[in-house]
Amino acid sequence: MASALRFRLPTLSAALPSVGFALPAATQSSLLPTAQITGGISRTLEWLSGLLWAVPKKKTTHRTKRQRMTHKWLKPMRNISTCHFCGAAVLRHHVCRQCVKKALGEL
Repeated sequence: MASALRFRLPTLSAALPSVGFALPAATQSSLLPTAQITGGISRTLEWLSGLLWAVPKKKTTHRTKRQRMTHKWLKPMRNISTCHFCGAAVLRHHVCRQCVKKALGEL
């Protein structure tokens, strides 16, 4: 029980300094009338309604979706070079297939 009291967090009123003035009772009750609070909430919901409930009107078709993403798939290959022995197109750091076929044919 004593260990639970040791780890209690300080309350908000203890952390904040006290305010040096007081408002009259009539002013305190009329600070936030109920009509202003509900009006503010409804205006906020009107503004957020377009964001919170944004739903597409129709299903996006497979064709439309793939047309939008055409730039993602085909990209030019930049790792193609020529073979030093036969001049064929070869991927860099790979063995030339024509040279391998010639070498295996000679065996």
